[in-house]
Amino acid sequence: MLVHTVLFKFTPESSDAQIEACADDARNLLAKIEAVHSLYIGAPADTEVRPVSVRDYGLMLTVLFESIADHDVYQTHPLHDEFIANNKDSWSRVAVHDAE
Repeated sequence: MLVHTVLFKFTPESSDAQIEACADDARNLLAKIEAVHSLYIGAPADTEVRPVSVRDYGLMLTVLFESIADHDVYQTHPLHDEFIANNKDSWSRVAVHDAE
């Protein structure tokens, strides 16, 4: 199993509608990629802030894959490319964390 987590920070100019459109694109485009085992996208939870809390992002995407090979299919899939093209102008920073 490979866990692929992406933190998206949005530009100050990004509207709530653009952020919601990014989340919708993840659900409607990325979840359709055959190599995706499961997918979750959401905003930071309103949990107690602790010294180790990270909240400097607007959306977190977590995608599970059965293998690195499935991850590689996802990375080059046209729907992944469409997701990036649709949303990249509203991102100020993207951080990717992959774990096996």
